Amino acid sequence: MKITVMVVLSIFALAGAKSVVKTFDAPSGDISGLGWNDDILWAVDALNKKVYKIDPSSGDVTGFFTISVAAGYQATGLAVQNGYVYIGAWNNKKDAYVYKYNCSGSYLGSVNMCGG
Repeated sequence: MKITVMVVLSIFALAGAKSVVKTFDAPSGDISGLGWNDDILWAVDALNKKVYKIDPSSGDVTGFFTISVAAGYQATGLAVQNGYVYIGAWNNKKDAYVYKYNCSGSYLGSVNMCGG
């Protein structure tokens, strides 16, 4: 997973300085989405259903919360905006949901994105 985090950070770096600014190991083994907000890197692990809050200067996990997705669905992405964490989940067919949490991990609802 070190490669995954390095690739994402490299993309951010290419947008500005065009160099790798930092690499560190991922907090777990099945990171399926990354997001950035207010100098915090967020990562979702599809296998253990956790969202990690990461200090990008050190790679230290500064917090996490467990997500709940419908049975048969797997977290496939993450976005963060205006104090909310959005988790995409898909069932490998034609159906998907987006789950909304606040940055403390409280579940706020979901929407069916029928059609995946």
